[in-house]
Amino acid sequence: MSISRIRNQHRLIRSTVVTAAGLGLALLATACGTEGQDPGGGDAAAGGSDSDGSADSDGGADPSQDPTQPSVELGDWVEVPAGAIVVASTPGTAVLAVGEPENSDDGTTRDVAAYDAAGEELWTYPGVIEDYYEPTTLATEAGVAVLTPDGDSSALTMLDWASGEELWSLSAEDLGGCDPWRFSALPAAEVVSMTSDGPPCAGTEPDRAGVITLDAASGEVREEHLPSAGTVQTTDALATDEVWSAEVTDEALTVQRFDPASGEVDAREIGWQVPAAEELRPENENEELRVSQVTADLAILQLWGTEGVSASALLDWTSEDDPETLLQPADDVAPCFGDGLAAPDAAVDGCLRVDLSTEDAPVQSLGFDGEERWSVPGQSGLDMEVPAQVDPIPAGERNAWVVSTGDDLLTALDAQTGEELWVAGDGEGAGFLTLGHVSEAGVLTAVVTSPDGPQGQLLRIDTSTGEEIDRQDVTAGWLSSTDSAAVLSSQNEEQPSLLTVAQGS
Repeated sequence: MSISRIRNQHRLIRSTVVTAAGLGLALLATACGTEGQDPGGGDAAAGGSDSDGSADSDGGADPSQDPTQPSVELGDWVEVPAGAIVVASTPGTAVLAVGEPENSDDGTTRDVAAYDAAGEELWTYPGVIEDYYEPTTLATEAGVAVLTPDGDSSALTMLDWASGEELWSLSAEDLGGCDPWRFSALPAAEVVSMTSDGPPCAGTEPDRAGVITLDAASGEVREEHLPSAGTVQTTDALATDEVWSAEVTDEALTVQRFDPASGEVDAREIGWQVPAAEELRPENENEELRVSQVTADLAILQLWGTEGVSASALLDWTSEDDPETLLQPADDVAPCFGDGLAAPDAAVDGCLRVDLSTEDAPVQSLGFDGEERWSVPGQSGLDMEVPAQVDPIPAGERNAWVVSTGDDLLTALDAQTGEELWVAGDGEGAGFLTLGHVSEAGVLTAVVTSPDGPQGQLLRIDTSTGEEIDRQDVTAGWLSSTDSAAVLSSQNEEQPSLLTVAQGS
């Protein structure tokens, strides 16, 4: 059985978010919305972003990485409840966040429900934590893992794919720590990796674990973990299947890369007396230090506050372990990780970017060397409202950014050269657009809304060739997707959402 990864999550950039509104541009975003629309009540319990994260049952490469050999076929669009979004899937079954969010003293929750490719509900599980920015639902070979409120922290339950029955459960006390846990979206299916960001927990020793790992089949908490005695922020380093962290104490900044599967840790401590580190030191509770993966061995550290990014530095993990030389200027990389709308990706060693400070700014493809590779005309009016995951997609043997500008509905442009690889809807004009990449089937789903009104079209496209598989008229909506499912989420209670699920081995 192959488990799919949601495409819209953990490399999520909290302040660089995009909707389809105000754009003649479409970035490949699996959780985009339209202006004024809060998809699913602002969730991610839903996952809102990539909420699961697993590879094949043998732990090998994801078969979807070869776009010419899709391992599954995509089923027809079927109706599911209004406002649903997909948060986890395996071929033949999709788990959706459904219903209205429930608010309580323990936080906001939402139900999740499993559906088959025919749109039949298989089971429902209530009360999963709704968090728009962090994943609280995870697909594994063992089952579907969900997080529910437990005091100030989280409880973890593994559910059977077919029946929804509880296979095992761990309380907040079992997991340890005092802050909510969230899943990391890494593809090691046999290991559940969970992160907990924030300040240390008082009165415990060690203060808390920044990352813990569990066996998916048994729920056993493994010895492999990443401890933290300071205020920590973590990120999924998808290019290396690691969790990277930046930890702040009174004495030093500590950056760590952690392999959840093996438990190996590479930690570098940098004293605040180092000038480059001093600029990154948070001064109050409104500032936090974040780490992001640039490439397999490069990280960018950024100090974020109420006004955005105030300082940045580049860390080369391959450099000598000298605090004076570990941090370098991040001028070249910063445009891909700054306050503008940018979608960085290690696979193409660059990003897709729109400079929000410039009226009618073009859509740019930048390398991590700071050089512009190519640009296409864009439109102003980007709405920074809905978190989005933006990825290049495989178009044949090349990686492509998908945009919608000018005279054509969709264009796949080579990420490096800007060469046009395929066009869908030649001469039909650009529109407001959201997309979902069902990579295991080699299919791009797209909903395109006319700039003049809410009417639009829903398409499925072969990512290798750009050939349209089918299209239909729809009213405006937004797409969420995993590697094996996609949902067009409706905008009102009267209109059902649409689900398509990959079927096969």
